[in-house]
Amino acid sequence: MNMQAADGRQWRVFRRRLAWRPRLPRWVVEWWPEGWPDDSIVGLVVGVYATALLLLMSPFLIWYLLSWLVCLAVTPFAWLARSTLGRPSPVIAYWEENPWAEWWGSADGRPAADELVQRVGGEVAQFGAPRSLTAPRPELLELTTVRQTPIMERIAARWRNQRSDSHR
Repeated sequence: MNMQAADGRQWRVFRRRLAWRPRLPRWVVEWWPEGWPDDSIVGLVVGVYATALLLLMSPFLIWYLLSWLVCLAVTPFAWLARSTLGRPSPVIAYWEENPWAEWWGSADGRPAADELVQRVGGEVAQFGAPRSLTAPRPELLELTTVRQTPIMERIAARWRNQRSDSHR
């Protein structure tokens, strides 16, 4: 379920149905250009940049695809284990701006997990963060989305960082 906290942040609270959540490495997401400007030299530069990145990242993108395929193949066994063997159902909460920082908890059985999702949704709406779930590591909480920074600013910042590192 999507929730809005008291401070205005959008949260997702749900019972995880997949065996795990495959993710692209964070550096791939940070380096990939967001929107491409139309019909300008900047669009051409971003297009060349994106093509080069695609070639460099193709092994990681293939790994990501294989990770999804394995996850989907294993998920029916996870469902079976949760329903017949009494394995706990994971409950996850994260705010939309930082999906790497997941609050995590579990409940025994599907009805208990759905009840925990409802309770955590109420906590998010009232307190701005889940209190019934285990908080993520502090370094994950400090991450912000790179999508809020304009693309040219991100490219210039990376260029400056690489340049300053090479002079050391």
